[in-house]
Amino acid sequence: MNKTVIFIARTAILLALAVLFQSLRLFIPIPAAVDQYLVGSLVNMCLVVAAVIVGIQGGLIVAVLTPVIAFLQNVLANPVLVPFVALGNAAIVVVAALLYKRNKYVSIILGALSKFIVLYITVVHIAIPVLLGNMPPQMKELMSLRFSWPQLVTALVGSWLAVMVLPLLKRALKPLS
Repeated sequence: MNKTVIFIARTAILLALAVLFQSLRLFIPIPAAVDQYLVGSLVNMCLVVAAVIVGIQGGLIVAVLTPVIAFLQNVLANPVLVPFVALGNAAIVVVAALLYKRNKYVSIILGALSKFIVLYITVVHIAIPVLLGNMPPQMKELMSLRFSWPQLVTALVGSWLAVMVLPLLKRALKPLS
């Protein structure tokens, strides 16, 4: 099979899976306290799987489109946050794509840390105080919390799920490569 067709198909399937996971909250009543951890972990799993299976380019497609879709689903409250979330997603994708084959455990830890650091700096210290300055203080506090340590947790859990799923996926995809 043509490599371009395989790349497009795999990227599209991983994006569709990420969108499906993002849409869970629209179909299943997930408590707010659990929502971010469940959906965030599953989307992060898709990002790492995309990075490893289709590489940086395919992973970045998923990384950039998922926050756009989250905004369209009214999950990401403000369009100003879309590029920052895309940047955080891109960080985990690039690190996973570059390091996974060398050491999957180092890649998931560094990938999760890089996503967390990018989101914490860009959203909590730039976007919220500078670009969303007229937002009520309680809303700023809640948003700052959502983009702090929970991002590290969901990135680590999602990456760990990816480490468990990837060997099975690679075996299943071997005949197509």
